[in-house]
Amino acid sequence: MKHFYILIAFLLGGSTLFAQTNYTCSFSANVEMDSIQVKNTVSKESKMLYSPATTITLQQNKQQGNEETCFVTTNNANFLQSLGGNAVMVTLTRETLLRITLYSLDGKALIHYYEKMNAGQHTFRIGANAGVYVLVASTSTLSASVKLLVRENAPVGIGRIEEMAIPAILKSVDDIITFDEGDEFEVTRYYKTQTDVQSYIITKKKEVTYSFIEETPLSIKENGAIKAAFSVGNDKKIYFSQGNLQYQASTNTWRFAENQWNFVGKCKSTQYYPNQPQDTGNVFVDGVRCENENISPTYNGWIDLFGWGTSGWESGAKAYQPYDTSTAKNDYYQGGATGNSANIDWGVHNPISNGGNEAGLWRLPTIKEWEYLLVSRPNYSEKRGAATVNGVKGLILLPDDWTLPEGLTFKSGMNNNDFKNCKYTAEEWTKMEENGAVFLPLAGYRRGISVIRNNGQYFSASYSEYGIEHVKFSETIIKIVASFSSPEIAISVRLVKDVEE
Repeated sequence: MKHFYILIAFLLGGSTLFAQTNYTCSFSANVEMDSIQVKNTVSKESKMLYSPATTITLQQNKQQGNEETCFVTTNNANFLQSLGGNAVMVTLTRETLLRITLYSLDGKALIHYYEKMNAGQHTFRIGANAGVYVLVASTSTLSASVKLLVRENAPVGIGRIEEMAIPAILKSVDDIITFDEGDEFEVTRYYKTQTDVQSYIITKKKEVTYSFIEETPLSIKENGAIKAAFSVGNDKKIYFSQGNLQYQASTNTWRFAENQWNFVGKCKSTQYYPNQPQDTGNVFVDGVRCENENISPTYNGWIDLFGWGTSGWESGAKAYQPYDTSTAKNDYYQGGATGNSANIDWGVHNPISNGGNEAGLWRLPTIKEWEYLLVSRPNYSEKRGAATVNGVKGLILLPDDWTLPEGLTFKSGMNNNDFKNCKYTAEEWTKMEENGAVFLPLAGYRRGISVIRNNGQYFSASYSEYGIEHVKFSETIIKIVASFSSPEIAISVRLVKDVEE
């Protein structure tokens, strides 16, 4: 269903109607606009307002009557300074929330950065494809823009590289367009793919109304599946689930993670690795962080590390429930998730609440499918890479048919440095995901109730005399190996479904 949104531009004078020489033009909408251009069609003078700025002052050249002081957009050279190339410096006189946005020259927002900053001078480096951009920095009271020339392609992002505690003194400068009586103004509003232009002559207080169609990106997700095909054989393709598998014991509910970077995590036990650093995940229930180490039959949080064959199907093994924590390998099922034993596969036995809510819709990939996907399919090396997504390290996999989103970069490779060099914000990752990208977070593993976060391990459906075959990639040495795991070692589950041609 299409939804219509209204943009209203209020042209406000002072307390004495028609006598004012200054008009404040404020723009509002039911959606956050990318930018607004206000142009005097006679003098050709124009100003661009970049989100979140929404106010500009129009000043008549022939002064008549009383002037009125108006709220205006602040453009301050001391507040935001270009340091050359792709570096800028922001100066703050007090602790405040800082917002930085990188725009293309046509006013489209490309990268966002939000952080609460201390008073002082803060230096940032901007990563983007080579080209010319406009960078806008703003607080609740200040807003300024600079033009940036990026000469070489660099990983997309905005990163702080230096902070100095001594702030400079700021002096505000109003953002003003002058006009003569009878001049016509042209206002162009940009929102995603839409551009709306209206012209008017300022004579008195008026309202200008714009109508827009809400742009809701077509979701690539459908019943828990990312609908982008990945080859796992010469004539076989799969869809990945939207996130790692999670379980809540108190409600006996299975679900896929809401976001691909979500993991439960938690490292506090030191029984096996006394030097293991503390670690926390990013999954919450009622504001309380979930922890795999709180695993129990009644735990009301989510867990996402499972021992082998713990789908809840009574396989004959002693440990078959998702909350089992036995450290004895013989307590777990000894065999693969195929044939008569397919129900040890979590997706075969259980309905996934946000994955169609029916049993049998999902399955584990076999080790041969993992191997084909990661090291055999056409251009496999160009379609995988270590990266950090929303602050979480992991492995990115690209679908067979891949188009890089505009304004973003992707660096293939399995080098540990790629965690640092290839980073995506949540907003940037949304664009990658909409084009079919899959992310496997380094969620670690569990033995008993001890959680270790130094690698990513994902089950296959295959079993041999040496143990369960699974895919493993490290936090320090990035390589994909098909290794064997003892059944009591609880690791991540990422389910798939077959593409039906």
